[in-house]
Amino acid sequence: MPPSWHPTPTRTSYRWCFNRHMPRVLRVLAAVLLAGGLALAVVGASSATGGPGGGGGGHDPAAHPGAVKAQITFVKRPAHPWKSLITWVARQQQGDGTWKMVAHDSWRAGSGLPGGSATNSCVKGHGWLPNGRYTLRQYDNYAGILIHGRAFRLSDKRCPNGTLREELFIHTEAAAGNAQCADGPGDQICRWEYPKVNDYTSHGCIKMSPSAILALTRDYHRFFKPGVLYPPSRVSLLVR
Repeated sequence: MPPSWHPTPTRTSYRWCFNRHMPRVLRVLAAVLLAGGLALAVVGASSATGGPGGGGGGHDPAAHPGAVKAQITFVKRPAHPWKSLITWVARQQQGDGTWKMVAHDSWRAGSGLPGGSATNSCVKGHGWLPNGRYTLRQYDNYAGILIHGRAFRLSDKRCPNGTLREELFIHTEAAAGNAQCADGPGDQICRWEYPKVNDYTSHGCIKMSPSAILALTRDYHRFFKPGVLYPPSRVSLLVR
């Protein structure tokens, strides 16, 4: 073949690398790649912001992971004031700002005295506590005149007619050091005598059995110290 001779390209000589359908294929491929890029961008942004694409497990910079708040609730039973209920709930804050329940318990409790005014929160020394929120201070061995042993001292509270209720506690019947004094005739304030005596009655405080207040105290000590008056945002009593 002479060196100066070169084959002349024809329409069919390039069909193996480019045919008449190729422009449409390339346009479709470009559209697919563009759509895929946009989808990846959306997913990436969603993951970064903790949106649906990120599974909802985002981090809240204002959160205090590990912080604990708790509430004691006294749930009144008007038909049976001495068979009312105390509950304990503690929650711990997570990294995303939500609060997870980490402790829950409940016990029987009572409040008020028999005689017609047990459920009247405005009768001092006789009716049960007014509804509302109370601050509290926990004692392992309260040394009062009538109250000894484990107790929670509550803040004062006005009832609906404005009467101020004072000297309010969650307590039991025990002697100093949480001991039980010897049995004797009549109702003794240093000894839990239920069911022989209805020790769930009280002069307006909340009364629990020795074993119940011990359990509540142990729950409390998991997160809080005795003798400290915490703000109600940390721990409080709700009466309702």
